[in-house]
Amino acid sequence: MENFKEEKAFTLLEVLLSIVILSIIILSFLSFFSQALLHSVREEDNLTSMNIADTILYSVEKSSIIDLLKENSNRNLSCLTPLSISSYLSEDLQLQPDATDPDKLVLHINSKDYFTYIDVCQTSSEETLDLYRLHIRISQPLKNEKERFIYDTFHYINQKD
Repeated sequence: MENFKEEKAFTLLEVLLSIVILSIIILSFLSFFSQALLHSVREEDNLTSMNIADTILYSVEKSSIIDLLKENSNRNLSCLTPLSISSYLSEDLQLQPDATDPDKLVLHINSKDYFTYIDVCQTSSEETLDLYRLHIRISQPLKNEKERFIYDTFHYINQKD
């Protein structure tokens, strides 16, 4: 009989165990990447919402909506029940009002729908300073007829004569 040389090699059990360990490590990295993708989508929505809010703020500052509010001083601008100015700005912003809620404007960007709500109010101290508080809320529709609010901001508009 021939003498077999002792060869050093991996056994089948060692190979299978290394494959299992590598699979566990790879799966943990895959879950990290899927979470990073979800976070990236949310941040894209936040950035888009901030840009929409900036566009709305610019349009409100350039529009004559505050002049209209001054002319109709009998309007109640209490911050307990703020006045929605979405319908007044729909043409300036080139946004479509929602069929079910006229205070909601619909904007379609990046294959997604964004809902915007624009309210204005004024307290007595703000009135003495000739300031108007603008509240802009931006949301996205969910599948169950609800909305996920993405961005919510307040701005002051000063319209000195």
